[in-house]
Amino acid sequence: MPHRVTHSQLVARDAKGRQHVIRVTRQSIPGSPHLHGAPHYSWNDGEQLHLVDAKAGVLESAVTGERLTLEDWRG
Repeated sequence: MPHRVTHSQLVARDAKGRQHVIRVTRQSIPGSPHLHGAPHYSWNDGEQLHLVDAKAGVLESAVTGERLTLEDWRG
């Protein structure tokens, strides 16, 4: 069975209140095309973000260390 990749977008704000579009990519679990693995977050030109606070929806840039808070997060 082929792997399915899904993409979605979320909005996050930085410390200065500016909005940014975050891309969320998920792949199906091998052998289970209807189940998705962990999400991968990125922004700008594919710069990777890490979820550092799942309860508050805080992402951190792997490159710059800048933190963003996801809008309407339900952690």
